[in-house]
Amino acid sequence: MKRLLSMYLLLLVFILAGCADISIAPSKAVKADTWYSVSSYVDGDTFKIKVGKNETTIRLLYIDTPETVKPDAPIEAYGPEASALTKQLLEESGKVRLTFDKETQDRFDRTLAVVELKDGRILNEVLLEEGLAKVMIYEPNVKMENVYKQLEQKAKEKKVALWNSGKETSQTDVVVHKKKEMGITIEVDKKAELVTITNTTSSPIDLEGWKLVSVRGNQTYTFEPHVLAAQGKTQISSGEDITLDHQIPLIIWEVDNVWNNQESDPAELYNENNELVAVWEDK
Repeated sequence: MKRLLSMYLLLLVFILAGCADISIAPSKAVKADTWYSVSSYVDGDTFKIKVGKNETTIRLLYIDTPETVKPDAPIEAYGPEASALTKQLLEESGKVRLTFDKETQDRFDRTLAVVELKDGRILNEVLLEEGLAKVMIYEPNVKMENVYKQLEQKAKEKKVALWNSGKETSQTDVVVHKKKEMGITIEVDKKAELVTITNTTSSPIDLEGWKLVSVRGNQTYTFEPHVLAAQGKTQISSGEDITLDHQIPLIIWEVDNVWNNQESDPAELYNENNELVAVWEDK
């Protein structure tokens, strides 16, 4: 009996030891707010970090730099400059800290991240500011879309690097053909930072995935699930002082000073298929 009890105790020790090993095993997943050592470089928007004993490939989120290492493709203008700047900044930093949006991996299993350097700068943003990258947005990763489009716009206005010819186009420059009339109108009170969308039809419209764009400010609001009632209105506010009309649903656009009060700033509304369905001309 004692021998049998000893065997049970010995087996229990092995089981507990195994559980302890499992609980302390390092995770291979990349975490936010953790500093990781940079291990190697690929190109302007891609590099690798050390995660435990493994390497993980990081793809800069929200941006795209010109190609330099794509198989069977020529080296694109300013690609070498973008790669050189990325390598220089990563070498100087040594370690990076990452933050993420909703989807953390792309179809190549690369980790999609905003990359903070040791000096506090954001690598993604530096490349945009230097004109060595364009904004590239893939839903559902849209959290920083407005901020990054503004950085791109500033680089375009300065005509730096990629933008020096004045002929280069960004994603937001792509021509979108207007869809047939849908019975939607928009009005903007720029001083109040308030947009009113009206459904003049007899059917409700689901606005999920639709986009409201400030053309001059190059800022975009992407709608979460929201139903615009038949013959109804919805308002979107980006102002600090909000006057509520309890009969009209209100959506808060969490960005300050979207609309340009000194110059013409038209508004455009796109449906989930990126078709232009309404325009406010700001005449």
